[in-house]
Amino acid sequence: MNLKVLKWLLAHQSQLLQIVDIAKGYSKTLPFIQQWEIADKIARIVIPILEAEATQPKALSHDDIYDYFTDDTTVTPAREVQILQCGSEVQALAIDWKLVAETIVPLVVAILRALLREDE
Repeated sequence: MNLKVLKWLLAHQSQLLQIVDIAKGYSKTLPFIQQWEIADKIARIVIPILEAEATQPKALSHDDIYDYFTDDTTVTPAREVQILQCGSEVQALAIDWKLVAETIVPLVVAILRALLREDE
């Protein structure tokens, strides 16, 4: 999971709550056009925040797991603390952690990656 995105979303709680309401309708079994409509609604919340903060999508789109994992991919104590802190903030907002981890963060990461302008 991309903790950078999760922390960024938690810093924008009112928008996160809007995104949660939208994401509740998402399912991988929906037709692609309906999945796209939900992603579009979320993008229309996320993109203005990025622009207002002058945040580059690349800054959030990649969570460098090598900073947090040992060679045997065991979660380090520092990473575990970050995960638990984020989890407690999500719980305090009465948001379903599974929805955040499996739907919202991946959709926001996909939006960020779509915004990246790679050198051609």
